Amino acid sequence: MRPKNTWILYCQYTCPIFYNKKVRHQYIMCPLFHPKFLNGKGCNALIPLEPSIRAEIDYGTKKFKELYNNPTSAERIFYRLLSIAMQNPTVRGYHANRNHVTIAHIAVLLMALTAHKSGQQDKIRFVKSFVPNFLTDIKN
Repeated sequence: MRPKNTWILYCQYTCPIFYNKKVRHQYIMCPLFHPKFLNGKGCNALIPLEPSIRAEIDYGTKKFKELYNNPTSAERIFYRLLSIAMQNPTVRGYHANRNHVTIAHIAVLLMALTAHKSGQQDKIRFVKSFVPNFLTDIKN
């Protein structure tokens, strides 16, 4: 049996007493007193035949803990967006917010490009500290 959503191969165990008509009339109640014997289809169990990808991960190793604690690039960019545009969004709705996030991403990338071209490489990752310097440089 392979369910559509999971794509994992399972072996389905069904209650032999409930589904076997020759044996079923010999038993009034499940010998194991399973609660689903009287209301339902007896005991059913799905036994996975393929190992889960999560079973292959060694969660206790030092390497896993180091990798898990490192923020991804998406998280780093999101932190930068919080400082300039995403703290209090001024729009409502999914599509409007999606456009807002796209514009904010473009703004972060333009800030980094401007910091690089103006020779302020230390400000590339820190948009909040770069914005005041950028605005005063334009006015002068």
